[in-house]
Amino acid sequence: MNIWRPWPYAATAIVQHNWVVNALFIWVTFRYPMDTTVKPAHNLWITTVDGVPKNIGFSGWQDEFTILIGALDVLSDPNLVYLEYDGPSETLRTTWGKQWEPWGLILSFKASGSPFTSTKTVSAVGPTDNVDVDGIGILFLDCSANAVTIGGFINGIEGQVLQIARLCAAVNDATLEHNEGTGNQDIFLHRGADETLTGEYGGWTLVCNGSHWFDVSHAKHV
Repeated sequence: MNIWRPWPYAATAIVQHNWVVNALFIWVTFRYPMDTTVKPAHNLWITTVDGVPKNIGFSGWQDEFTILIGALDVLSDPNLVYLEYDGPSETLRTTWGKQWEPWGLILSFKASGSPFTSTKTVSAVGPTDNVDVDGIGILFLDCSANAVTIGGFINGIEGQVLQIARLCAAVNDATLEHNEGTGNQDIFLHRGADETLTGEYGGWTLVCNGSHWFDVSHAKHV
């Protein structure tokens, strides 16, 4: 005779991950709607990547069922990822106030895709301070007819990764402006100054903290 039992709380979340450059993005999707007015401190998420503990650098609710967290200093696409939550805590609870009580390690599965998968092409001269990157993962710069300058974005969300790629090696410039003070989502480049690609391919990788964008293309200027 089969006896129905409610799932343990460890089984009421699905954990998936996706590696981008030097960071590992981890989505925790809960079975029940969660209270998105609070979220746990980063040190409550314990992430082990190929046997090595990793610090969590950012987190943010995607909706009432899914929270995105990011593990830093992951230098290659991992083979084995485990997530553990040091709870319960009142900062992670269902909409009716039940604190989430996981049981030990939860194995993460490699995500089949990132929520930021759309592409967009920018070819306007600019400077353009309000490029809309809602749902965008790859931004192409078409400099074949003229120079392209970007000073800021709108509609980026915490944890979003934006890869910017120049499409041609024409003599026209492709420029990102550093901390331009646009009133939108500014760009903070690792050099601390505007950066330009002229007559060459290349690009940048930026991550968003919900307010601004930060260059993670290099650990230091090279």
